[in-house]
Amino acid sequence: MTTLDTPRGPAAPQRDGSRTDRWHGRLDAIAFVGLLNLLVIAFTLAGGIVLGWAPALSAAASCSRTRLRGDAQRTVRAFAAAWRRRLVHANLLAAPSAAALAVLGWNLAAAESLWLRAALAAAGALCLAHLLLAVTMDAHYDLPRGRCIRLSWEFALRFPGAPLLLAATTALIAAVTAFVPGLLPVLSVGVWIHLCTALCLSFYAANDRSLPGAA
Repeated sequence: MTTLDTPRGPAAPQRDGSRTDRWHGRLDAIAFVGLLNLLVIAFTLAGGIVLGWAPALSAAASCSRTRLRGDAQRTVRAFAAAWRRRLVHANLLAAPSAAALAVLGWNLAAAESLWLRAALAAAGALCLAHLLLAVTMDAHYDLPRGRCIRLSWEFALRFPGAPLLLAATTALIAAVTAFVPGLLPVLSVGVWIHLCTALCLSFYAANDRSLPGAA
């Protein structure tokens, strides 16, 4: 069990609907991830890529969390506000994982041994999972940045199923995108962030329920 903190905001309301409502919900979900995809790309470019991708990822996780909890939002406005507010914070939050991923990627490109390449790829998957956990944990809980980074590592190592599922989701979306490259500018990034945010929130909910004194 890992003690995190009280989640931001109220819990999502439970809703039922007809078949028409379900189809409308699916189309609305596709439109949402498409818009999220566009916003991530646009704001990553707005930050010069290097300084733009981390706050864009953070803003996308925040907007995805709001939607998953059933709360109303104006996505473009909420995304832009979160991006501006977290510009410095998100870059500092993502810096350890990003630096590790850059070093591992450099070594992976130069490695010739199959076993070494496999080990580097596994380490890279763990660092990517930590990045996703840190970003979503920051969106879901009111935690200091340093504690968020530390708890993300603790969570990933204590619950190895979490990074495995995040890595598998990333690999699946990457494989589909490689097969259909046209999905990248319209859906792939948005689907990836939204699914990973949903997975992370489910991990945190299960962890919170397991804590002593949880209702």
